[in-house]
Amino acid sequence: MNDHIQSAKTYILENKKELIIGTVVIVAFIGLVTTIALSVYNSIPKVVYQPASACNLLTPAEAKELLGAKTLQSDAKPPVLSGDTGTSRCGYADGNPDKDSMIIAAIMVRSGINDKGVQQNKTEFAAGKPSENVEDVKDLGDSAYFNQKLGQLNVLNGREWIILSYGVGATPEANTVEQVVELAHKVVR
Repeated sequence: MNDHIQSAKTYILENKKELIIGTVVIVAFIGLVTTIALSVYNSIPKVVYQPASACNLLTPAEAKELLGAKTLQSDAKPPVLSGDTGTSRCGYADGNPDKDSMIIAAIMVRSGINDKGVQQNKTEFAAGKPSENVEDVKDLGDSAYFNQKLGQLNVLNGREWIILSYGVGATPEANTVEQVVELAHKVVR
């Protein structure tokens, strides 16, 4: 046993410089990996609030109440995170084979996943409001307006910015505020 210990001591003394260099390289590598891991971890936004799924805001059963028994679901996208927000889409059609007459109900929701994302929604909701062809909608969410040119209702509701369209899919600009508000009352809770 003493021979093994003596052999190890001799090896260490003979290779002291190489062992020190090797130890420094290993410690430096561990430090670099730790720094990179912490940098990546700190750059990922913290999810404080779970993003809403558009298809949970308007279920297939609720869509059938609007569009009828032949309602088809399309464009179901679960929330995708980007920065401090998560965006989800969902769409339904009345099942009419005539594409020019098909009625659709479409929802896009952008959720703030943390306080920074919630503030981003509020800021961009206000900045995105057109100065023309817009109608304010009262008693819906925190704030709402109907973009007549696009036939879309924009609703700021807590942490969520919800954009709704309801009417003939081929001519969304013909959507009326009354139609889209009917959809909004099923979506905005």
